[in-house]
Amino acid sequence: MRIAPELYLKRLIVGGMDRVYELGRVFRNEGIDNRHNPEFTSVEIYQAFADYRDMMDLTEEVVVKTAMKVLGTTKITYEGVEIELASPWKRMSMIDVVKEYSGKDFTNVTDLEEARAMAKELNVPVEPSFGIGKIINACFEEYVEDKLIQPTFITGHPKEISPLAKSNPDNPEITDRFEAYIYGREICNGFTR
Repeated sequence: MRIAPELYLKRLIVGGMDRVYELGRVFRNEGIDNRHNPEFTSVEIYQAFADYRDMMDLTEEVVVKTAMKVLGTTKITYEGVEIELASPWKRMSMIDVVKEYSGKDFTNVTDLEEARAMAKELNVPVEPSFGIGKIINACFEEYVEDKLIQPTFITGHPKEISPLAKSNPDNPEITDRFEAYIYGREICNGFTR
């Protein structure tokens, strides 16, 4: 039972194919709750010479076209909440969205103790091993994630929580990575390698 088709798809890209994808079952022993199932269907996509912005555009296009083909509309109702899947989806950096929902601005925070103090003011628990990036992510999970009801891309993830993603050329402390959220749930993750 595999956890991802990643290595095989990357080999195809290295071997000269420009675009590859696979739709299939994956199995991950990461526990189970109302947001995670150890067995699920995944679409994994790789495109040579594309970056995370291209992948956001592709993700949005796939969701919108699928909704139109299957439902004939981009409006859905889930748990009594109307969600509009049509383009354009909102795009925000993690630091900006944390500031919007918590009131705390981590933009220029470079001191770990300052980040810990900000988390404490927000009543966000942090582990002793957390660096600034993990603290920002903990604040995001506590204050933001469940409020992202309409389709939203969150970009600019800290390097500390994105080890395989390419560093952003303008700010090496963040990465060229995105996650898309609908109804407070992460529906995908992607980044420039």
